[in-house]
Amino acid sequence: MEDRSKLPISSFKDVITSTLDDHQVVLISGETGCGKTTQVPQYILDHMWGKGESCKIICTQPRRISAISVAERISAERGEAVGDTVGYKIRLESKGGKNSSVMFCTNGVLLRVLIGRGTNTSKTRNPKSLDDAIMGISHIIVDEIHERDRFSDFMLTILRDLLPVYPHLRLVLMSATIDAVRFSQYFNGCSVIQVPGFTYPVKTYYLEDVLSILQSVGDNHLSTTTSDKKQRSVLTEDFKSSMDESINLALVNEEFDPLLELISAEQNPEIYNYQHSETGVTPLMVFAAKGQLGDVCMLLSFGVDCSAQDHDGKSALDWAQQEKQQEVYEVIMKHVECSSAKLTEDNELLNKYLATINPEHIDTMLIERLLGKICVDSDEGAILVFLPGWEDINQTREKLRASPFFRDSSRFLVLSLHSMIPSSEQKKVFKRPPAGVRKIILSTNIAETAVTIDDVVFVIDSGRMKEKSYDPYNNVSTLHASWVSKASARQREGRAGRCQAGVCYHLYSRFRAASLPDYQIPEIKRMPIEELCLQVKLLDSNCRIADFLKKTLDPPIPESVRNAITVLQDLGALTQDEQLTELGEKLGSLPVHPSTTKMLLFAILMNCLDPALTLACAADYRDPFLLPMAPDERKNATAGKVELASLYGGFSDQLAVVAAFDCWRRAKDRGQESQFCTKYFISSSIMQMLANMRKQLQSELYQRGFVPADTSACSLNSNDPGIMRAVLMAGAYPMVGRLLPPRKNVKKTIVETASGGKVRLHPHSCNFNLSFSKSSGNPLLVYDEVTRGDGGMHIKKCSVVGSCPLLLLASEMVVAPPDDDSDEEEDSSEDEAGKSTLAQHRKEIMSSPDNTVSVVVDRWLRFDASALDVAQFYCLRERLASSILFKVKHPQDVLPPALGASMYAIACILSYDGLPDMCPSNDLLQNPVEARRFSLGKRGYIPPGGYLRSFADRPHHAPHFQNLANHPGGDPAYTQPSRAPVGRFDQSQRSFRNSGPGSSKPRSFKRQRNTAL
Repeated sequence: MEDRSKLPISSFKDVITSTLDDHQVVLISGETGCGKTTQVPQYILDHMWGKGESCKIICTQPRRISAISVAERISAERGEAVGDTVGYKIRLESKGGKNSSVMFCTNGVLLRVLIGRGTNTSKTRNPKSLDDAIMGISHIIVDEIHERDRFSDFMLTILRDLLPVYPHLRLVLMSATIDAVRFSQYFNGCSVIQVPGFTYPVKTYYLEDVLSILQSVGDNHLSTTTSDKKQRSVLTEDFKSSMDESINLALVNEEFDPLLELISAEQNPEIYNYQHSETGVTPLMVFAAKGQLGDVCMLLSFGVDCSAQDHDGKSALDWAQQEKQQEVYEVIMKHVECSSAKLTEDNELLNKYLATINPEHIDTMLIERLLGKICVDSDEGAILVFLPGWEDINQTREKLRASPFFRDSSRFLVLSLHSMIPSSEQKKVFKRPPAGVRKIILSTNIAETAVTIDDVVFVIDSGRMKEKSYDPYNNVSTLHASWVSKASARQREGRAGRCQAGVCYHLYSRFRAASLPDYQIPEIKRMPIEELCLQVKLLDSNCRIADFLKKTLDPPIPESVRNAITVLQDLGALTQDEQLTELGEKLGSLPVHPSTTKMLLFAILMNCLDPALTLACAADYRDPFLLPMAPDERKNATAGKVELASLYGGFSDQLAVVAAFDCWRRAKDRGQESQFCTKYFISSSIMQMLANMRKQLQSELYQRGFVPADTSACSLNSNDPGIMRAVLMAGAYPMVGRLLPPRKNVKKTIVETASGGKVRLHPHSCNFNLSFSKSSGNPLLVYDEVTRGDGGMHIKKCSVVGSCPLLLLASEMVVAPPDDDSDEEEDSSEDEAGKSTLAQHRKEIMSSPDNTVSVVVDRWLRFDASALDVAQFYCLRERLASSILFKVKHPQDVLPPALGASMYAIACILSYDGLPDMCPSNDLLQNPVEARRFSLGKRGYIPPGGYLRSFADRPHHAPHFQNLANHPGGDPAYTQPSRAPVGRFDQSQRSFRNSGPGSSKPRSFKRQRNTAL
């Protein structure tokens, strides 16, 4: 309690609680270290309990680690266990619940509660239904609103609309760095409480300073900055009053002793650089104006700031010149000139350095040298290093492990802090190491806010962060390291001064620091927003998506909204007139992307749930594959990934993850986890996280009735490569491309996308070295996204697929007009007779089952097949759409016999003909000798060896179709045919791209979104 009372926010306790009694919304703009995150929830709780009233306070944090660590800290302050009065709820983990008065959660958890409320009330037409979760909440605290992720912006818009409906609800917005006026205006001029911050003094260095420090051999650059670390800031209100009075006495009455006494007693930069609260006059200006040469020299030796100006714009030099103190003037001038010479020298050093490196990249060697200098010049204090992303963390960690100085684990503890590592690993950074051990934390921007690591004294700021952007006009994502904002730089700096005086090293120049943007671009303006658009319809099915998003603080551009709506329409979540379908309601009910939900529904129908769970969680989390530093190890890691993919037909980044998880699970059961992970360069912690996520996602499916409690029967086809690739197609569509024939002297594989763009495969992809013969045509592939990075546009994760999955799942399949061999436009003024003739030709071409027909998928991919095959696929497409809709409406019921038979037929087709020509057949996959023979001369395919095969599942058999009463299977009377009943679709060598409104109109087999999907 004693420490809590010393926090700056403690004097605002009564102001906060009384303001909340009278106003629905309060904005607390509190500087770093003021205590708002941990204290405001407790002030509200104690205030409500003091009045004899119960309360339920929901506090959101932008990250999982923040929600956990703050809940634990508050519980410790109250002398309780986490889960009693204070709890938390994040994905995969929770402590506390209905009986906890304060619950911390991520933005996504609260957003799902708000969306659920909207879904319930839209059904009942009652704004306050009995099961309305909002009625049970008294206060909502949204912390770190300056981060502006798309979920928090969307959530604030919902909350603003809800406040008039729930007058009992109180909303508290908090942040350290924020445009308070703008947020206040957004909430109709809500009350703003400004709380001063509390941080210990932080000495700041920039790149030019760092280079100079590293060049100075033998000098201890920390001798003056760390000698007084344990002191608190002396600038209390009383001390400021004493300084003001002393400066006035010295200027007016020439009584210098009080001022000298204050300066000499502390020798603190805060004091000798202190500026009068009304005039801005500093002690140096006073002594310069009065000709106190000895006192001036003393301050200069302390390192006083000569450039400081008072409120009239005058410096100490100006004061000396104005008062004709020539000797003092010359001494200060000489000191300034020496400093300028030093600055010139530093700039030359900076220019030489920048000429040899790319400032956009992380210089791990510089970081290693700086870490070494800090450790030599100081005895204790943890070091926090801010890096852009996971790869940079890995590279820096490997650099330190290879260093003779840092590899000594008895002296150094190197930890990683990243949002995607398990909570148990994240918690290690908060523990103090044993005496004599220096803790070094390599972190992303997760450590910027709401995370206090008590023993951090030194911060190294690379100035970079990973930022994902979206180009809606080209439908291309951009993931690259960008420069941080000034707000983020201040936050990083403040991490060094939370618990004692510290030092921050910015690895960028002062000029760069001045040019940084004030704030980052809000995420809602630079990310795809399909999930948000679907949530708008779940919140209010009658509201136009664009109209709702216009109400956000920074609305997304219209093109982003249109693209998102198109994706949702292709998924069947929305009709053409933007109405929410029953499928759309289900797609938004699970905590994954709508495309992923549709993939799961398709996988359930195909009895292929297990790999779908892995794919869904890996897409939402991260790949388990590690990227080693050594060239030989990196080559082995790539080969291991390719070998894993070959268990399920090869040529697939996504199925490599599925194979890795399946084998890891069996290796763990046999006690061989460590050996397996080492051999295939797999992170066991990420695998464990995926295993936990799978359990939660499976539980979500069970709660909604899509699967029974025992899901083993839902995965009978989980090792069928053909069906697995169809599941992949269901989740990735419409991200479909085709491989272009290799060109002479060009080794890199080129992919053509639906928009006509040409994209390369990323070197980390399994398919980077893929080769195929002309007889394979143009193999199709599905991919996660097209990313524009430093090396141009590329696809990082992709899988080669066959034509059958696309023909079943594509939004549109059309019969091309007869003799349509090119993209030539027809005369738009075609007469009625011509139209009649064309219609007759179309009818004739489908009249005979043996006729060869060209079909075009999504208006760019052409396939040739018999008319019978086309007609059968058209029927199966409609049956598949009807089956998905049936399961959406009746998740626990068995499919009707006709639909059940059709699903089994589809499973057979996919099992026999779902693989592309370049992949080995199912029979060949089970024969090691034939598999090795198949791989000869094929780049991008390595047959699984004996060690890997020992972890493989049972051999593949004919597809299974579940017949349990509580499963989406069908009647058990259906027998397995010896061969799929549908022939092959061969990709035509003729391209098909409508060139304009004059193009001939093909006959459409397009599904009606407002009926089936």
